Amino acid sequence: MDYQRITLKPISGSLGAIVHGINMAEPLDDELYNELKQALLENLVIFLPDQEVTPDQQVAFGRRFGELHIHPFIPHLEGHKEIINLKVATGKKDTLRLANQWHPDLSYTDDPPLAAILRAVTIPSRGGDTMWVNLYKAYETLSEPMQEFLSGLSAWHDVTKTYRRQDLQKEGGAELYWNTFKKAPPTLQPLVQVHPETGRKLLYISELTTTHIEGLNPAESDALLQMLFDHINWKELQCRFYWSVNTVAMWDNRCTCHYAVRDYDEPREMHRVTVLGKVFN
Repeated sequence: MDYQRITLKPISGSLGAIVHGINMAEPLDDELYNELKQALLENLVIFLPDQEVTPDQQVAFGRRFGELHIHPFIPHLEGHKEIINLKVATGKKDTLRLANQWHPDLSYTDDPPLAAILRAVTIPSRGGDTMWVNLYKAYETLSEPMQEFLSGLSAWHDVTKTYRRQDLQKEGGAELYWNTFKKAPPTLQPLVQVHPETGRKLLYISELTTTHIEGLNPAESDALLQMLFDHINWKELQCRFYWSVNTVAMWDNRCTCHYAVRDYDEPREMHRVTVLGKVFN
């Protein structure tokens, strides 16, 4: 696309670009909206620097792209139920293990969201980066026989995979497990999907929540999933972003996984809104 209102600077050979020319504090007119949407479809994850916006402005920006999600488990920012408040004193916080595995957001639901918009509020002096992987290229770099084999398979996604044995053994652990299971029961997702807007095939998998492949015996399923998890960890498929305060990342949740790196020992706070739907407005 020949962009008239924004400029792009790619950050890796696989995905990701820094975008200039957007002020999230102001409403997007149709031309800017269409250029930003196309930039996202082409680059999968885009970064908007210097966005000093209020929570209300971040919510309004997100709503320009579609209805916003209310997360069933992660705490929201006070007074703003649409904003997930990812706030920790240190990367050693145990619950952060739920973010440092490759995953698309909410793959364990029947209708995973199409995009996320994450703003850096407080960042550590070093560390705390986020990585993304291109799921188009993850599919395209598999051999043709493997592509054909996977195209007929589906895998189960289950949020309770994140529970550990020690979690279940704590008082109330089993009850919490079953409440989570009932609130978000496992869902079956095709391993090979077609992006509804670009028409490109992609490998859809979550290291965090994919548990097993339908129709395979446990040994076969475990071996194949481990191979695919190793495959999306191939560095040539990824980009890594070094945050600065008030930078915003927006990614296409339909064709990327992301990974939050837990290598920091200082406070970090991020605000995220999540856009529902299968296609952009």
